[in-house]
Amino acid sequence: MNAVKAIFVKQLNDFPKNMSIALMFIMYPVIAWVVSSFMGQEDPEAGNMIVMQFAMIFVGMTPLIMMANGIAEDNEYKSLRFLVTAGVKPVQYLVGLMSFTIIMSVLPLLAFAWIGGISGGQFAQFMGLGMLGVLASSVLGAVIGLFSKNVQQCAAIYSPIMMVLSFVPFLSMFNDTVARVGTVIFTGQIFYSLIEIVIGSEAFEGRYNEYGEWVEGILPMYSGMNFALLVVAANALLFIALFVVAYRKRGLRG
Repeated sequence: MNAVKAIFVKQLNDFPKNMSIALMFIMYPVIAWVVSSFMGQEDPEAGNMIVMQFAMIFVGMTPLIMMANGIAEDNEYKSLRFLVTAGVKPVQYLVGLMSFTIIMSVLPLLAFAWIGGISGGQFAQFMGLGMLGVLASSVLGAVIGLFSKNVQQCAAIYSPIMMVLSFVPFLSMFNDTVARVGTVIFTGQIFYSLIEIVIGSEAFEGRYNEYGEWVEGILPMYSGMNFALLVVAANALLFIALFVVAYRKRGLRG
């Protein structure tokens, strides 16, 4: 417990020093509010979809970058080698880092829920999905950080991964091949589930619009909330296994 607490305090002290990451916790909710305010005047449904898109991007990017950079810095300044030789276990190190990241992610998710007008049972679903996504994103960031010698190399590794996680779910609405990729990554299932929360299942099954015209579902490959939770959980477990292996193999090289 002392090791977890020490790592948590270290993250707390380092957080204000990296303003680019700190601003991401504010930037995405603010942009979502501004864009949805304009779009929502003409089409409230489209405005809510924008909010969910930014929520998904936040979950896929911010925890990942925060964790990856934190561990890459420990690698660069030899802190990780000291922690490993001092007997800090992979789970202790991961929990110490992730506990701070998860706590910091709660407020932006609450902001997204408020902007999107989510309440009641839908609020519980939204927060559950969001926090599970933060978990998966954080562990993936930790894996990337362990394989990075320094912060610059870390950015080169996570940038393409981050782009896939952030934009494949949105592009899935326009291309069936991309949608197949979206079904197996956690951000894809989170995005689809959030759309179902704010719009309903008719978003996927198709419906008649206000002009009496039939509109095809935007994501016909979506298989429901339960399947989405299984995919996100499977992603998280895979990333945790990769982290344990990477920590044991590369931790001493920090």
